[in-house]
Amino acid sequence: MNSLAVPTVSELLERLHAEADAQMPELRSTIRATREAEDGSDQTPEAWYDKLQDFYLPVNREQGRFLYQTVRAVRPERVVEFGSSFGISAIYIAAGLRDNGAGTVVGSELIEQKAATARKNLATAGLGDLADIRTGDARQTLKDPGGPVDIVLLDGGPALYAEILQLLIPNLRPGALVIADNVDDEDHPYPTWVRDPAHGFVSSSITLKGGTEYSIWTGTPTEQVSRA
Repeated sequence: MNSLAVPTVSELLERLHAEADAQMPELRSTIRATREAEDGSDQTPEAWYDKLQDFYLPVNREQGRFLYQTVRAVRPERVVEFGSSFGISAIYIAAGLRDNGAGTVVGSELIEQKAATARKNLATAGLGDLADIRTGDARQTLKDPGGPVDIVLLDGGPALYAEILQLLIPNLRPGALVIADNVDDEDHPYPTWVRDPAHGFVSSSITLKGGTEYSIWTGTPTEQVSRA
């Protein structure tokens, strides 16, 4: 079975991607202006969310298919998503869970309006029963993901990636996958952090939408092994 080919899902995804594509010129302009703000006041995660709250900020079609394929292959019990936005990536993930026969995607979204729209989109796709979209600061809402985590998608504020991942480490199964979007900036600190063996991951970049970090949790940070 391939739920991505079901009209209820495929037509919804095509509409959402088209709406996201239409926003792209304005989104790029807003991001550029925010990064160039002279006083740096717009560089906090909270300021970024405020500036970008009306934009989709989704995975693209290729990334979505990659997420679906990954879910089908790994057969996760639980996927955690930091940054659900309007629910496009959650639809791809939940479609994979549906076709596997079980699983839950636990999403997080700071803005209630976006979270409500994500839930509505998942319900429209017939996948709402597979998703738990939580509203609020992910540093609070993801403290307890509800059980062991097999896959993590980091697609919210990039400045918080390492902090969110550290929060989730106690719940990661050995071999859990971590997929981080929007880390194509060579000065971004997250790839350096996650590639440090002391933090317990094996990681490398893959070419998806400019830059995606793909990591596997080894189960124990090297620094703990060295003390054993």
